[in-house]
Amino acid sequence: MKSQEEDLSPDIKDWSKHQVREWALKVDGVDNIVAEILFKQDISGHALLLLDTTDLSKMNVTFGPAKLIIHARDEVMKLRKEGASSLTSSTNQPGRPCKPYPFCRYHDADRYMENSILDITESGASDLIEPCHEYKAFINTTDETKMSKFTDEVIRFAAACMNSRTNGTIHFGIGDEPDFTHGQVLGVVVKDKEAYANKLKSAIDQCFEYKHKQTAQTCIKPPRFVGVLNKNMTSSDKCVIEVDIVPDSTICEENIYHTLNMGTKKAKKKVKYKETVENETKQSKQFFVRDGGSSRDLLAPVTFAKPMEEYSKFIDSMKQRSQLRKEAEEKHLSVIKSSTQGSRLSKMITGGSFSLDKSHFEQYVIVTNKAHSSQFDSLGFLVELNPTAVLDFDPESAKHGLQSHFEQQSAVSVHLPAQYKITERIEDIAHKLKLTRNTSWVFCNGGIEDEAPSDIDQWLMDKGASIRDVISFLCRKDVLPNKRFLVIFVLWSTVSEKIDPLVETFSTFWQELRGTEQILCICDNEKAFTSWKDLIEARCGINISGRCIYELNFAEVNGTILSLLSKNRRSNRFLPCGGGSRVLLEKKVERSLNTLEVLCVNQCEGGDEDRIVKEENFYRGGKVSWWNFYFSEQPGSTPFIKRDQFDYIMNTVIPDLCSLRKACVLFNLIHVPGCGGTTLAMHTLWALRDRFRCAVLRDSNADFAEVADQVVKLLTYDHEEKLPRVPVLLMIDDFDDMEKVVDLQQLIEKECAKNDIQSKSAQVLLLNCMRSESSETTEPTGDTVHIGNKLSETEQKLFEEKLVEIEKTHKNADTFYGFMIMKRTLSQSIFKVLSATL
Repeated sequence: MKSQEEDLSPDIKDWSKHQVREWALKVDGVDNIVAEILFKQDISGHALLLLDTTDLSKMNVTFGPAKLIIHARDEVMKLRKEGASSLTSSTNQPGRPCKPYPFCRYHDADRYMENSILDITESGASDLIEPCHEYKAFINTTDETKMSKFTDEVIRFAAACMNSRTNGTIHFGIGDEPDFTHGQVLGVVVKDKEAYANKLKSAIDQCFEYKHKQTAQTCIKPPRFVGVLNKNMTSSDKCVIEVDIVPDSTICEENIYHTLNMGTKKAKKKVKYKETVENETKQSKQFFVRDGGSSRDLLAPVTFAKPMEEYSKFIDSMKQRSQLRKEAEEKHLSVIKSSTQGSRLSKMITGGSFSLDKSHFEQYVIVTNKAHSSQFDSLGFLVELNPTAVLDFDPESAKHGLQSHFEQQSAVSVHLPAQYKITERIEDIAHKLKLTRNTSWVFCNGGIEDEAPSDIDQWLMDKGASIRDVISFLCRKDVLPNKRFLVIFVLWSTVSEKIDPLVETFSTFWQELRGTEQILCICDNEKAFTSWKDLIEARCGINISGRCIYELNFAEVNGTILSLLSKNRRSNRFLPCGGGSRVLLEKKVERSLNTLEVLCVNQCEGGDEDRIVKEENFYRGGKVSWWNFYFSEQPGSTPFIKRDQFDYIMNTVIPDLCSLRKACVLFNLIHVPGCGGTTLAMHTLWALRDRFRCAVLRDSNADFAEVADQVVKLLTYDHEEKLPRVPVLLMIDDFDDMEKVVDLQQLIEKECAKNDIQSKSAQVLLLNCMRSESSETTEPTGDTVHIGNKLSETEQKLFEEKLVEIEKTHKNADTFYGFMIMKRTLSQSIFKVLSATL
């Protein structure tokens, strides 16, 4: 019955007799018998318009229902005239504004809601970086012609963007005038996504000139298929197809891009280059540019007010246009934003203890909306928090959503909100809900036990009261400990409407808890945060910025929270992401980085190495290990001896290098053999392991191309198409040729460019620890520090203090050659032996 009602035309005369019957059933006071009378009398919409109470009386409809039918019909007609018919299907009514999917991204969780309106109009070039947009409804196309229309439109749009040097996105499944509301999300059904990608790749080869095919393949990104949700948040079989265009200045240079006439192009067999060029010259060419919200062919006869004049002017301006593009790219180079949200998250989720082993909060309640399948890998933190209850607003959660994945790792009890209504003793309800044993998973928008989900604009009326019952129950002092539980809103997807159930849920918790001190909100991007913050401010009149985490992606949220448990720090390895945030380094990923020895934030935690053995090996002249640094930081130990150059490297060299606008920068640590140069380099990495992703090259003879690939993988690991916030610090040792060092640096730069990693600061720092036979110490420069064979007075004093410590803990300290020497008069020849222990 609902689907038939949703198909109602806004014009009554178009209704069938079936639709009239379904409409009549919705009129208050009209029962099924009257609706059936109308149906049996073949009353269609056109006939309904001609009826009066006398006609209905002749059909044995009593006076009361007859008056109600006529009144309801007249109301429909009145509302239609006002342009707001409440009986028109929601699928025919344009919805609320929404943002387009992030440009040049594929792994974001964003989805469109059917009938929402993209808040960006079709446009031409603006600042060349902000993408222009073009919409295609793509719904009146047959299956036979759909693929060719897709490729034709993409080629036309792409060539126009490339010639105009502007980024752009063309959308298929978005309404364009005059048939639809401009920017309306319609969606299309795609049966074979791979076929679209393959067909587009083939069309690029056919339509662009031979010399520009590779450039076009690079500038035209693969199609993206953005899911479309129904208004009740269930998944539909539709998506919006989007193709991004990026005419990068380093690729396009000052070239112009003609396309072969798409009306005459034919599939060609593989031929030699000369034959291909000759074939291209025989076909009519097109030259598209962006003109407002559309693409225009400057070679089309209709444009020849003065033959070739406009075309020639555009060609002559290409040098200037290309320069403007290059300047725009420079202006929009990303700046690595410093963030403290990792530390803030650690503080807020533990109540200030920075440890989940001794958190201020004893229990957690999670409020969540629809998650994307790509986010399920970041689910571990929810399991570790062992929430008392999860209020889930995704009606498909049990089928293929969050709950179905959570229960694979932790026990849950599934509930509907009605089960929380206080109808008996609180203890009895809590016992029935198994709150002390399993996580209570509350389906707040149906999806289980045949409870249908509600559309977003009906949810408050249908289910709002029952959710208030759930919240009121959980906030009772005899259910959860007063002031010792935290409510966490995990916004997997953007909340963009003021009537969204999560906005009402937040308001209810805020009122029950009398403030936000026990509320934490987590989303994974600034756009989602801004939308959420504005909605809450409009609803509650408060600013929740201080209670929100939004600069971390969910992989970083997951890693940061997991690292707050000592058991996880002992069993897992974590990489830094900046500002106190962490990400879990998967074992299979670390194994794939086989040319690198990765130094993690929690290096050595959970290990069982013998401290005495490790230290004695080092003091007898063995190579320093990470364990030596780790043991020196333990309670009761004196800090690891710092060379005088250590602070200079940390406070001057590294910051200066990071500010350089170059993908890979080089820092040379030149040292006399046996004077502790390698130890100083490793000490630098150890001290910076929470601010850089640190690694040591295992073999100086490794394949440099493979090394560069793995360095960039370490740099971008779990950043999901976003610019890395933490550079890589790579130590290389035992190189005997500076040219090899430069070769590695250049390959890393090329790999960064290949992965489109561009920013206003360095992304990879090479710490080149190289030996020199010269014992002369020179003044340090911006990229070079020398370590000689003499110890300063400060270094000698630190060494003596260390000796006092180890004589208390090591019985055979007299065999530690360096310390034996310290007891005698120091001479220049002795310094070599001494420094080898540093």
